Amino acid sequence: MQLFQDTEKISSHQALSLVLTSGLGDIFVVISVPAIADAGRDGWIPVLLGYALTIIVALFLVNLGHRFPKKTIVQYLPNVLGKFIGKALGLAYILAMWAMSLVIFREAREVVGFFLPKTPQFAIGILIAILIIYTMKKGIEVFARVTEVLIVIMIISIIFVIIASLVESNPKNLLPILEDGYEPIIKGLITPFSYGMETILFAALWLPCLNDKNKSKKALVTGLSISAILLTLLVVTNIAFTGIKYSVELTYPIFYMFSYIDIGNFLRGFESIFMLIWITSSYIEILVFFYPSVVGLAQWFNLKDYKALIIPMFIITWWMSLIPSSLMENLAVDKFVGDYIKMPIGVSVVIVWLIAVIRRLEESKGVYR
Repeated sequence: MQLFQDTEKISSHQALSLVLTSGLGDIFVVISVPAIADAGRDGWIPVLLGYALTIIVALFLVNLGHRFPKKTIVQYLPNVLGKFIGKALGLAYILAMWAMSLVIFREAREVVGFFLPKTPQFAIGILIAILIIYTMKKGIEVFARVTEVLIVIMIISIIFVIIASLVESNPKNLLPILEDGYEPIIKGLITPFSYGMETILFAALWLPCLNDKNKSKKALVTGLSISAILLTLLVVTNIAFTGIKYSVELTYPIFYMFSYIDIGNFLRGFESIFMLIWITSSYIEILVFFYPSVVGLAQWFNLKDYKALIIPMFIITWWMSLIPSSLMENLAVDKFVGDYIKMPIGVSVVIVWLIAVIRRLEESKGVYR
């Protein structure tokens, strides 16, 4: 069943927007803590290296996309790995993406509830649910168009907080570089690399929707490179502004930076901007994970239309998002899924490509060679 990619198409510019939104998403809000916790003042180095490794994996994904131009990852895995293993890995992909969507949905409600303490979390959840379901019903082309607008706002906001924080930053907090050697850098690679895999796994779904598939490489490499630069600069600014000791004690150090921005001794209170960006990025990130889980499940069962699954799957997502007893427990689930499920599935793209090459599978030429 190829109804999804046959009827829903996106342009190369929209593809770039999807890469940027999945590459940044709400990652820019949370990436500093694990990066600094693992590598200290050198936390920016594993972020840069992690996304560099992600770009390499992206090249393998692009090649798989050229070999199977009309299929998503869920559809071509059985062709490459055999029906049983391919179906099993496809299901793992679907469940991993679904798990991340419920984690971010719970986190979004918690954080927005922190800023709006008198607003019931149920009401916040209903608003997010309506937006998610509406966008899903309209299709990935509409989502791609939305990201073209929202990604500009997100990038401008990230650049703003970086520039506005320079006045209060202390470059000495970044020195000495490689104070503890290379071991913390290697240890710190895991989390940013797993964040980078989000873009890979999402692209594995929408690549066959691209009008000009020859632009897939440019979209992925450009988008991931911009994401890498912005996130690296953000972690550098975070370390210089807050210091490594205080940064790891804060759940969201970027919020701390926003709250301390003071322009001309009269422009303050940028926390509301942070909340707006957080809501926007959370909305995007939920869709980044919920889309592959819904469409992937429909294709896994060979259903004619994925849209019939949207509402029942979101109801289950809401219910399952209530299982973690606290925000910290929810974040622990996020890290577990990212490090032990999402990242291995992303890395398996390279193995799948290797097997496809060895078996000379190239459906793009109409035959298995």
